[in-house]
Amino acid sequence: MSRIAERQVSFADWELVRQGLCLEPLLQAISDFLDDQKDIIDQVRCDLTRGLKKAETGRSGLTPQQVLRSLVLMRVKNWNYRELRERIADGCTLRQFTDFYCLPVPRHDAFHRGFNRLTPETLKAINDLVVRAAVELGLEDGQKLRVDTTVVQTDIHHPPTTRCCGMSFAWSRA
Repeated sequence: MSRIAERQVSFADWELVRQGLCLEPLLQAISDFLDDQKDIIDQVRCDLTRGLKKAETGRSGLTPQQVLRSLVLMRVKNWNYRELRERIADGCTLRQFTDFYCLPVPRHDAFHRGFNRLTPETLKAINDLVVRAAVELGLEDGQKLRVDTTVVQTDIHHPPTTRCCGMSFAWSRA
């Protein structure tokens, strides 16, 4: 309920709260944990406003809480941007978890833009936070190290011309 107090509560939001919708236990535990993380929310806020001349003016975008919670949800559920948007838009409990409540859920590319504004340091802090939460909640033991499978270097060489490969093409005008 404390997260709703940051913006004006609509009648539809109040009705969702009044109905007493319950998150699944995992999401409820993550939500309770994220409620206590004021430093990371401030770090996300700084990243979202970084480089903006007048961050307080203009149309309102995703809030730091929405970005943080949506990113965590996307990673926990292993969803892509489109699926994240569709699931949040379709589910009352996911709207509650991500702090959208009865607000319109933006298109998938808004999530992409919001997540891309986060610095590597912030993403590392979020990752460490989620891993720490998983260990504290007993979901993980914290002993296994996941090795990233991202390709960082390739040894593919594209020749400057096709002649060096013994090929030649005849171009003709029609």
